[in-house]
Amino acid sequence: MADQAFFEGRQSTPIPVAHQTTPVSALSLMGARMECNPVGQIVVTPVVQDQNIGDYVREIRIFSAPAVGAEPELLLAVRLHAMTAKQLEIASPAHPI
Repeated sequence: MADQAFFEGRQSTPIPVAHQTTPVSALSLMGARMECNPVGQIVVTPVVQDQNIGDYVREIRIFSAPAVGAEPELLLAVRLHAMTAKQLEIASPAHPI
């Protein structure tokens, strides 16, 4: 049984393992729509193999329009992972990116 200090926030007894919280991802988004306006540049990185994990990765980066005397700011970066490079191809009317 925990002592009085534990309930007063002074935690003199350790929290039992069964009651410890496990870290949960800060992001578990099922679907979203975002508007970036005005966009200055979109960069799609090439598909590369992650040497640590072995899967393939690619990023899509969206930058703001450059302000006078300032560099464009990164608005959004999406890092994509897949087991094959083909799964990360992006279809466009002209050709796969």
